[in-house]
Amino acid sequence: MTILERRFFIASCALFMAAAMLVSGAARAQSAARTLEGRLSVLWADPRPGLPGGAIRFNLTMADGSNVPLSVASVDQLAAIRAFGKRVRIEGHDVGRAAPQKAGAAPIAVDKISVLDADAAPRAAAAVPTTKRVLFILLKYKGDTQTPHTPAFYSALTNPLTPNTTLKIPATINGFFTATSWNNLKWSADIAGVGGLNPTQWLTLPKTKSGYANCGWSSACADVFQLANDAMALVTAQGVNVALYDNINFVVNNDLDCCAWGGGFVYQSKLYGVTWEPPWGQDASIYVHEMGHSLGLPHSGWTYHAYDSPWDEMSRGSRAQQVSCGTYRSANSGGALDTLYCSEPGGGYIAPYKDKLAWIPAANKVVVNSISTRTVTLEADSTPLGANPKMIKICLVNRACDGSTAQYLTVEARVKTVAYDKGLPGEGVIVHDFKANRTPVGAGNACFFNTQSGWAMPIDATPGDYRGAPYCDSGGRPYPNYALNNAQYTVGKTYLSSTLGIKIEVLSRVGSTFSVRVTRSK
Repeated sequence: MTILERRFFIASCALFMAAAMLVSGAARAQSAARTLEGRLSVLWADPRPGLPGGAIRFNLTMADGSNVPLSVASVDQLAAIRAFGKRVRIEGHDVGRAAPQKAGAAPIAVDKISVLDADAAPRAAAAVPTTKRVLFILLKYKGDTQTPHTPAFYSALTNPLTPNTTLKIPATINGFFTATSWNNLKWSADIAGVGGLNPTQWLTLPKTKSGYANCGWSSACADVFQLANDAMALVTAQGVNVALYDNINFVVNNDLDCCAWGGGFVYQSKLYGVTWEPPWGQDASIYVHEMGHSLGLPHSGWTYHAYDSPWDEMSRGSRAQQVSCGTYRSANSGGALDTLYCSEPGGGYIAPYKDKLAWIPAANKVVVNSISTRTVTLEADSTPLGANPKMIKICLVNRACDGSTAQYLTVEARVKTVAYDKGLPGEGVIVHDFKANRTPVGAGNACFFNTQSGWAMPIDATPGDYRGAPYCDSGGRPYPNYALNNAQYTVGKTYLSSTLGIKIEVLSRVGSTFSVRVTRSK
């Protein structure tokens, strides 16, 4: 090697090392530790029934109103959901630079979440009856003039307790929540559009459908925060004081992406429960699911496949009846004319989720927290409150029974003779495994098109009657004799776990009550 070649080689090496140091420094800066404080919100995207898809997003809204998407490791997601709506401190690190509100952006990977709110203590033993105000904002995409329903439809869908057969509404949102919460939660809805409240015309968004959701049924791409901010600006310009409301339902005249959305959204420093509903989701059954998310409820089920529990409207739920109630030209289906359906929710909410919302009084809950045998007269979950218990909570040996790491069993009775449970596939006693920090279920399994599982999973009374991957079907069994459709424990059936030291026996039934004996031996 000549002197000139040697000098060139040395200079090249020096340049390479300097560049490498710059790159390394940039990488370190990009992944630098970050500490942020703000309001934590969670958004769930739920696909159109019968189609795959879905997503879950975590977001931190800063004091200046800016939004920072959060990447939460799967093992920590359900714990993060417990902080829904609270002020939190996020400790994490950068994982990339991206526009904060854009779908899929995740600049902060979360290492630790600390709740700052003074009200972070456990819920009281009983809820205070509440009427929440909800605003439906009617929105048309730019250049899309169709409207799936009249403004009067949305008021009739929400406020009355009874259905409106003229508008082909077989059940109302208020009817469901009033009965399911035992009068603890009611909704008072206003409708907003051109001219403010009680409109005759829908507002027009500043962007086309592709400006908010440039995809079809296949993914969860919607920039729902941008749509929400644009909608809030539009309705405020019409003279509506949005600060008077607890929840906002963004009603869109055509498809978003794969999904309908529900969860939380911060606007001008106030946290709102929110939903984003395309035409196919403007139905009582879809609304009680997404508005459940706006209350902080995750999904349940995910025992055999995604949304597999008919026992909870926060999973697949059940339908007591369904009618055709309109049409629209679906952007995601190439402009094809799609039929809209309105339904009566028939799967209710499960007892452990009613308990999380503090709807079950202490007098109607039995807690087994020591070695003992208890026989309980358990009244069906959906019947009116009386003297009998609605839920048995069984604490487990060496496991927390409350808090972010809690794991326990719940027992509830279900019958089909009461409103909002009339679509159930059967009657009996349902046992759930509740785990507050459960890792999302279904990754790598073809039967789970998303991993948005929640705190509660039914313990099937008839395991082994579902054909898993790669088939993911009933194995030729007729409905309801497969998967969770026959998960109920009927009279004479027993759940037994020697590992947990738990035995649950269904002894007898009288009307809507079941005699259940619980033995804890550890």
